Amino acid sequence: MAIEIEQAVEVVVIEEEEDKEPTQRREALVTHLLERVRTAKDYHKKAFNQMKVDMDAVYKGYSGNNWDEERYVANILQRHVHQRTSALYSKNPSPVASRRKRMDYRVWDGSEETMKKALDGIAKAQVQGIPPNPQDTAIEEDYKQVKIEHKKFDKVAECLVMLFEYFMDEQHPTFKSQMKALVRRVITTSVGFVKVGYQRDVDRLPDISSKISDVQAQVDHLRRIAEEAEKGDIDQDDAEMEELMLSLDALKKEPLSIIQEGLVFDFPECDSIIVDPMCRLLRGFVGASWVAHEMYLSTEEIKEIYDTDVSESFLSYDMKGNQTSVGAGQSSTYNYFSSNTENPRDGLALVWEIYDKNAGLLYVVCDGYNDFLVEPEAPPIKLETFWPFFALTFNEIEHKDLLYPPSDIKLLAPMQHEYNRARQGLREHRRANRPKYAAPAGMLEEEDKEKLRNPPANSVLELQALAAGQKVTDVLQPVQQIGIDPNLYEVKTIFDDVQLVVGQQEANFGQISKGTATETSIAESSRMSAIGANVDDLDSFMSEITRAAGQVLLLEMSKEEVMAICGPGAVWPEFRKEDVLNEIYLEIEAGSTGKPNKAAELQNIERIIPFLIQIPGIDPKFLGRELLKRLDDKMDLTDALIDKLPSIVAQNMMQGAKAQAQARGGAPPEAQGGQGGNNAQLPSPSGGGKPPGIGMNV
Repeated sequence: MAIEIEQAVEVVVIEEEEDKEPTQRREALVTHLLERVRTAKDYHKKAFNQMKVDMDAVYKGYSGNNWDEERYVANILQRHVHQRTSALYSKNPSPVASRRKRMDYRVWDGSEETMKKALDGIAKAQVQGIPPNPQDTAIEEDYKQVKIEHKKFDKVAECLVMLFEYFMDEQHPTFKSQMKALVRRVITTSVGFVKVGYQRDVDRLPDISSKISDVQAQVDHLRRIAEEAEKGDIDQDDAEMEELMLSLDALKKEPLSIIQEGLVFDFPECDSIIVDPMCRLLRGFVGASWVAHEMYLSTEEIKEIYDTDVSESFLSYDMKGNQTSVGAGQSSTYNYFSSNTENPRDGLALVWEIYDKNAGLLYVVCDGYNDFLVEPEAPPIKLETFWPFFALTFNEIEHKDLLYPPSDIKLLAPMQHEYNRARQGLREHRRANRPKYAAPAGMLEEEDKEKLRNPPANSVLELQALAAGQKVTDVLQPVQQIGIDPNLYEVKTIFDDVQLVVGQQEANFGQISKGTATETSIAESSRMSAIGANVDDLDSFMSEITRAAGQVLLLEMSKEEVMAICGPGAVWPEFRKEDVLNEIYLEIEAGSTGKPNKAAELQNIERIIPFLIQIPGIDPKFLGRELLKRLDDKMDLTDALIDKLPSIVAQNMMQGAKAQAQARGGAPPEAQGGQGGNNAQLPSPSGGGKPPGIGMNV
């Protein structure tokens, strides 16, 4: 749906209702919700602090205050994060719409023998000119009706896949870049979240970094300024008034229309999702009765998004979550046009979206404000999981007291520290072995000492303490150097520990393996096993997201909107969408996000293709598509394949025609000219030909 921006910022003067103070009961509920979230946030404080420590360790190459930048640092942690991220997510997943397995046939028992017997009976009855057995007709009709329904659902499924891929491409920044960032976040901090939403042309979702378009934020901003100007809250000489006038002038010169409808994905920070302390498992939020999304917004943004003014009563925070000197009852300093703003990232309001599963409501509250920002209601999108959030974790463990699993960085931090210590020890040893001399106390003046410390090349040193005819050895004696034992500073054992902990190899860090081919193969198998566990977790996570996204699309999108994206041939549910939800769901192909091994896949295909083509009933078109899908999933063989390749449908119809001809005493189809069975009269829809696909591949 397109909206003109000029219309969006038109000011309509509406007599506003008098502000109603919240009731004591309502205010008590708000206070209870705020306290509940604060308590949970404090409960998870240790885990949140560990996340910050891990992020800092990846950035610097060491953790805590036990090291500094002046000492030796070789950042193994950062190399591991990038290498593992690249291995896990190199491309967007391939969505697949699947139909639930159900026993749809009411009459037919699903047996091929039963179907063959029924079709033979119908064919014989037609030849004899008598009515067929009602039971045989019922079986055939049952099969046809189910096939029609399945084809309808398959078309909807095809549209569903196209829509999901379309909205993945429409994300800004790209879905791939944000998912790679999410995987990096999980490797670093142990957890990452995705929030599924649906954005309409009249809505602006808070804290959505991946909007379909940022124009909506512009519209909301201009609308707020226009309303304040109309009410006289903005002086005619104010900078915001000038901004409004310039924006409107630009719109008059080049009118814009926006389309703001579609699926969106948000990627909240790992510590911005506050989970109910009763939660026992992050994946699926098992045991949690509520989950909150924490956001820091300016009072202007709150006004634009929620149409609520909290500037007179809110607690002020900075972006780090620290309460600032600006307190309740003072305006936010987060104002681009304020001349007295010292730090534009101070003076922010803390907003929580609380999804309460037991109450079935979404509460939006602001710390320090005694009322809801919007009226509590059911979440805007309906999902079978209730939560719009989905958590990805690696290294999941069973622990009664700990909800967040350890990250790869936490596991590797001791090895990183030990590596730094070994290299720093070697550096200090080398420095200690620089040439040194001993002299009697008081023999050398400070000037002589300085000359000996850093003499330039080919220099002639004149020592004040050296008398005429006196030997240097009489004054200076070289100090014996200590030999360096390389075994004291070897790091091979550290890499062995790294491999044991996170399944890496020396080669992953740029080292050359000195093991035998067999040892290297065993190590590689171990590494792939470790990555395989992460791949399985990622596949399960992506399937949860795509499943939820499919539900949102089926429930929210109209047929007109679908046709605008998928084309005029799109099929969208005309029956109850709840029925479709029970029939169709989205998932992803396993391992489709990882970097494919083209050489290995091609080798396996070359081995299996010769055996497949010898199986009767195998469709060459299917094999061609599957082969190309594994080599290049962006290429389509639809137009390249020969239309007259033999298909199972044609073979089945030919068999039916042959049976009819023989029953009439005519010549077999292969004797009817060069085209064989193609010259025979095809069976009628209710004829005795075997329905395509019964017991065979189609």
